[in-house]
Amino acid sequence: MATPPVTQRLRHPDRFFIGGAWVEPSSRARIDVHDSATEEVFLSVAEAQVEDVDRAVAAARRAFDEGPWPRLTHRERAEWLGRIADVWKTKADALAETWTRESGVLHAMAKRAVLGPVQTWRFHAGLADSFAWEEPHVTADGKRAMLVREPVGVVGAIIPWNAPNALIAHKTAPALIAGCTVVLKASPEAPSAAYLMAEICEEIGLPGGVFNDVTADREVSERLVRDPGIDKISFTG
Repeated sequence: MATPPVTQRLRHPDRFFIGGAWVEPSSRARIDVHDSATEEVFLSVAEAQVEDVDRAVAAARRAFDEGPWPRLTHRERAEWLGRIADVWKTKADALAETWTRESGVLHAMAKRAVLGPVQTWRFHAGLADSFAWEEPHVTADGKRAMLVREPVGVVGAIIPWNAPNALIAHKTAPALIAGCTVVLKASPEAPSAAYLMAEICEEIGLPGGVFNDVTADREVSERLVRDPGIDKISFTG
């Protein structure tokens, strides 16, 4: 059976994943994605405007302030990370194909490396039991104290074009296990992995607003790093 083109592998390239649903963009602006080998346009995705970024941040903010995610135990969140890892494996072919076409990675290498994030998800899930989330201490004057490591809030994660698969996992997994919610801003040159990650979150039924995905260029992306609803920025690029 022939492998379907990437335009058929992505379910909703014309939308954004916000608040646990695929939502229509605020404008008709699009980003054309070029094949790294042929320079032909092989995919077109929605281009986020300021209104779309604001909506994604608001969804993540509500999910953190009012939703169940930061109030789950670390072990409960670890179960969700394990589900992400399981479904990530089922999308390995699509993740490898899009990585090759967008970034120019050798396909043989991409097929091997694309499974690396599975271990990243599982490692961070394991931190539920192994990391010192709470540490008892005794102060200098003999009083008992507790150091508690709490989620910082809403994380804005910005990834580059060259290694989107690994960086999605490296930025999102530690944020989620800690109890943070995430707005992922994908590179306009390589948005497919972020779309596939959103599909994974939809498939496992991750609580709405815990993971949100938009694709934007430089000017609109600045809105994300300046938005007062964002508590932490994780940036590579």
